[in-house]
Formats: sequence, C-alpha cells, structure tokens
Amino acid sequence: MESLISKELNGRFQPIVMLRSNEKPTEALQPEQNEHGCIMTYFAEVVTNGKTVVFDRDTCCCVGAVAGLGFGNGYTAKPGSAEIYAAFFSKGLQSAKNPEQYRAYIEKMDDLSKRKFIEGERFFPSQECAYRWITEGLPIYDFPEKYVILKPLTALAEKEVPQSVIFTVNPLELTALMMLAGSISGGNKMALAPTPQSSACQVIGAHVFRQAESESPCAVLGLFDLAARFYTRKWIPDEYLTYAVPWKLYLQLEKAALDGVFQSTVWKDLF
Repeated sequence: MESLISKELNGRFQPIVMLRSNEKPTEALQPEQNEHGCIMTYFAEVVTNGKTVVFDRDTCCCVGAVAGLGFGNGYTAKPGSAEIYAAFFSKGLQSAKNPEQYRAYIEKMDDLSKRKFIEGERFFPSQECAYRWITEGLPIYDFPEKYVILKPLTALAEKEVPQSVIFTVNPLELTALMMLAGSISGGNKMALAPTPQSSACQVIGAHVFRQAESESPCAVLGLFDLAARFYTRKWIPDEYLTYAVPWKLYLQLEKAALDGVFQSTVWKDLF
C-alpha cells in the first residue's frame, strides 16, 4: 500500500505496520525460541531494510514484548515475577522486597543482564510505583491470533488491516504529522496521547491498541526507552522518534494529507 503521507514527508525511514495473523508469512525473520534481547532490533530491520518480521508467544525476546505485542502480561506469568520486575524497573536489588529471591532469579543470567538487574532500569522511583504500573497501568491484551507481524506499509496486502501504523521521524517530520493530526480535530488538539512510561515496543503496540478503542484515537509518541535506544541506535539516529497510530486514525490522516499542511507554502519553503 502506498502512503501519501510517506511520499510528502520523503523521510529517511518508511512507515511500517503491525498486524495480527494466524498465517505465518514466508521468508520472514523470526527470533529463535527463548532468544533474549529486545524486539526493537527486529523493528530496526523492518524500518531500515524493509524486512518482514514475525513473532509468536515463544519468540518475543523479553517479557515486556509479550505485553507490547498483545500476548498477555509476561510480567505476571510466574508467581512472584511481578515483584521481581517491579524491583528491576525501579532500583534493582536495592528495591527488592525479597533480596534472596531476586538474587536467585538473576543468578543464571549473563553478566550484562545481571548487572542491569542489580542496578535496575530506574523507570520508576520505587518498587511500589513500578508494581502499580505492571498490574494496573499497562494496557494488557491477549489476542487469539498466533502471530504478530511487522512489515513495511508498502507490503500491506489489500485486505489486510493492521492494528498499528508506525512512522519513524525526525523533529521536522514529527512537526508535520502533529500539524496534520491537529487539523483533523479542527485545531482543538494535536491528536497526541499522553506519552506513557513504557518500553518502546509497548508504545507501538499495546498503547496503540488502547487508542484504537477510542472514538477519537490519538497517536502515541515513542522511543523514550533508553534500553531500546541501546539496541536501535546502530540503525536509527538518536534524534528520531516513533509516531504510532491505530489504523482508523491513519486513514483520517491520509485523507487530510490530500489537502492540508503538505500543500502549504510553509511546508514547501522548508525544502
């Protein structure tokens, strides 16, 4: 599928889509079963090289991506794991309610992962705050489809309906998207959701799924995740952000792009 917005932005990176399916695409990249890491590495492959990537419940790379892709809540999958991850997302071992249990959980990790867990990612100021986010704040979906697919928007088939359309944009491109979205609302808002404290995969997935349920969906701004930046900066420069929208908002933006900010002399004079 061709995108008028993408054509007008003429950016470094093309938009991609996230969709659910019970059919596994052929010749798609897929993490190994029980592979550890960050799925944003695979996201970067789609964005920069036009690859297609597929995930299932056993190939999400981390428990955060389980939630991000709509496979349930990986943080609470095992007894006591929510408490452990709540400590990890605050100040690590220092925040653990049960230090011995926490040490036992990280004992078999590689040195880099173990150091991260000991120090904590410090997303939240306390274990209690992180625990509330895990159990109450994070949108959790458990969809019946077997696979979640990331692929370029241009590879979207005619009858396919994605759950998320994701732009990877620099500040100027983001400005244009914000103005385009603002024009849809008659100037009353910029059609941007409050930026959530979440992992990079969750703000292109789960938080967009939540916006899709709204009568007036908003875009979700992302890549405010230092851990994800570690995995993506080889391909995606630090100044780029993700701008992810549910399908129905994307269609509205495409319609607005026919006669909107991209036709203005202000936009044209920037180039």
